[in-house]
Amino acid sequence: MALTIDQIHAVADQIAANGEKPTLAAVRKALGGGSFTTISEAMQSWRDQQNEEHALAEVQVPDALAERVQQLQAAAWQLAIEEAERRLAAERDALHDAQEAAAAQVAEAREAVATLEAEAEERDRELTTLRHQLGDAEAIAKQALAAQQQAEQQREAEVARLGERIEGLEARLADAVEARKAAEAREAAAAQDAKTTGQRLEEVRHELGNAQRDAATAKARADERAQALAAEQEARQQDAQAHRQALVEQRDEYRERLAAMEKQLQTAQERAQTAETARTQADLQVVLLSQRVEDQEAEKADLQRQERDEEQPGLPIDEAK
Repeated sequence: MALTIDQIHAVADQIAANGEKPTLAAVRKALGGGSFTTISEAMQSWRDQQNEEHALAEVQVPDALAERVQQLQAAAWQLAIEEAERRLAAERDALHDAQEAAAAQVAEAREAVATLEAEAEERDRELTTLRHQLGDAEAIAKQALAAQQQAEQQREAEVARLGERIEGLEARLADAVEARKAAEAREAAAAQDAKTTGQRLEEVRHELGNAQRDAATAKARADERAQALAAEQEARQQDAQAHRQALVEQRDEYRERLAAMEKQLQTAQERAQTAETARTQADLQVVLLSQRVEDQEAEKADLQRQERDEEQPGLPIDEAK
């Protein structure tokens, strides 16, 4: 608040009344600060006014005129007191209105702070939920990876079992070939006795044909099973790859949502800090207005005390001031 000339003159009068010299430094200290330029200009006018008052005090005034001056001075004091009381009442009304407005601003700021705090708590809960969902998604991804690994292990075990069966069939085919060779050898050895060994040869040929057919059928089934397992393995790998991709996309989405929630939380905290600052300023305004009322009360008390001093008889004009 800028200093006024009246404030500076009042402080200078008080210092002079205490028997001290109102220097620029003394006046500035009593005011609690201020510009030396403003104080110097006001003190120059105060000194000029003091010189004029001293000059007037040296003039011999007739008793009738002095009495009339005292009456006018008393009337002036009465008017000054009434004007001060009117101004004090107006200041009180203004202070009351300002206090109500400040209280409304404080209540509004507190409501805003409460709202922002509730929003921050809601953002915290949402962030916690998202973190839990992200943890669940990662757990699902781990389970899917474990299931894929288990399926691959089962496929490898199945392939190993089929390999063993194929080896067994190949061994049987080799045995059949050996049996065929043995039968052919027996057929060559028994060529001389065709009548006796003819029936036996036909039986051996029939068994050889059955063995070859069985071997071919087993080999075909083994090939079909191997192809089916290969196709199933490829389909499982594609499904697992698609599932992993979906999990990665879901994880990225959750991370983006988490980052957005954290940004909203930071914004809510900044808005709460702004509202708290506004409330502090409103409280400071109330304190300043209360100080102004106290100053007006003190001014009124000074005026009343001066009026009482004026009403005492026998005081000279310069002492009654």
